[in-house]
Amino acid sequence: MKRATLVRMFTEGGMKIPNSEAGFSTVPVRTQSGAISSRVRGLPYRMKTGIGMYKSACSSVPNKGGKKKTWVDEFDHFGQLRKLRWPGLADSHSCFRDVVEKYLADVEVLYRELNAVSARSLNEKLDAVKERWVAEHGSLPEVSTGKERKREKVRKQERVKARDGKQLGVASEVQLTVEANKQLLEQEDEKKMRKQYDQALRQVKENHCPTVYANPGTSNFDYLTNSIRLMSTKKTICFSLDVEAYEFDNDVVTEIGIAVYDPRENINPLVPLTRNYHLIISEALHLRNRKWVCDFKDCFLLGESFVLSLHECVEFVQALVDYYMTPQTAEDRSWSRAFVGHNLQGDLRWLRKMGVKVPADGDLDYTLQKADLKADVEKEEPIFVLDTEKLYRLCYGSKGSNLGRLLRLFRIPHAFLHNAGNDAHYTLKLLMHMCDVNFRKQYGMDNLEDMSRKINQWIDREKEEPKVLPMSYAVSVVDATRKRHAVSKNDNTARRKQAKDLVPQTEFGGSRYFDSAREAFSSTLCK
Repeated sequence: MKRATLVRMFTEGGMKIPNSEAGFSTVPVRTQSGAISSRVRGLPYRMKTGIGMYKSACSSVPNKGGKKKTWVDEFDHFGQLRKLRWPGLADSHSCFRDVVEKYLADVEVLYRELNAVSARSLNEKLDAVKERWVAEHGSLPEVSTGKERKREKVRKQERVKARDGKQLGVASEVQLTVEANKQLLEQEDEKKMRKQYDQALRQVKENHCPTVYANPGTSNFDYLTNSIRLMSTKKTICFSLDVEAYEFDNDVVTEIGIAVYDPRENINPLVPLTRNYHLIISEALHLRNRKWVCDFKDCFLLGESFVLSLHECVEFVQALVDYYMTPQTAEDRSWSRAFVGHNLQGDLRWLRKMGVKVPADGDLDYTLQKADLKADVEKEEPIFVLDTEKLYRLCYGSKGSNLGRLLRLFRIPHAFLHNAGNDAHYTLKLLMHMCDVNFRKQYGMDNLEDMSRKINQWIDREKEEPKVLPMSYAVSVVDATRKRHAVSKNDNTARRKQAKDLVPQTEFGGSRYFDSAREAFSSTLCK
């Protein structure tokens, strides 16, 4: 058999390799432009992909899961976890509980005092703006509701007359038109003045520091304190989610990331154990984002990416949701549960649209008002929502609230964001940092003035400093894409060698195709 035929059979999956991981060999995946972007182990040759294939599969998802036992329970380790009961706020944990409650009490006192000082300072700044405005313009701009209604009526009359094209021949009607135009000009001047005045006030408020967003006694402060309690008691099973969609058609999901922190697996840990999964939907395998965000589909840092059909992806996610979010035993019900995400509502909508059965928004506790962890009691609880974007916004405002900025702000090492698996893991890690009492103390997260300064510093740096690409990586890219010439040993003629498809800069887990969700899940367990 010719060498070319053997190579084609090997690279195109035409034969099975003995003792290999899968029945198919490594097959290159080509983008829409035809360039080879990655290689998927075990991928069937000539698999059909595309937006049409995805939407066709999405319309026929045979999901029979939801609120029942799943095949995850059949694995012995996970079946045993169902039998573990939350130890409660026992004496061994009472010391730490007291530390947390003392910290929250101190924060409440600090925020109250800081808010009083901040409010006085802000009012003085606003009064100064008003005084300058009066000195320059004579009075503050005001809009009368009655006058506004009258002017709106005049505008409607003018629009009707203009639309109908009627000519006014009567002098009184002409005079009315002139008066209406005069009123409209006056109104536009007043609106312009009001806009300038509001902008001056808004600029003072935005630049004011510090601002206490989580005022004690408000829902913002309750969300902060309950988040810390839920995480500090090590009672809450955290199910972190991230979904990546195709930027040219947001109805198409390309990746799903899941990271799970289960306190039942972290009773006495030195290093917190999390389980991380990165799913790539095979029907959208070749769809690559490039215009608005970078595509890092191949850059999962926490293991192997699973390439599964849409139906199997739905089964995989549903099995994990049913296992972690639906209690089956009395011991199970002693634990709290929470979905974790960075602006999570959008990710949940995408999952529901795909066919995953997750609780409706009305059945989830987005405010944490039903969280009561002060008493050592077991009671029926809803599934909580711990949203890192909301937690940050309620503490520090809306400036710089994207995931990358927050990770930089809190000095959490990270790379290759916009990979769904990485994002889910980093979101969970960010939540654990933001709710860790020791980290909050050491990093000064309650020093709102210093935090505001750091946030503004990062935003200013992003405007002024370019994104840094390591020089060695840039050189490697040039070397890998340059067409090289080599001399043939036989005829001494120049021939072109094929450039490498990828730059071997960082080692990733790679990706692998699986026929079933259960098989993919089983591959993550120790044999």
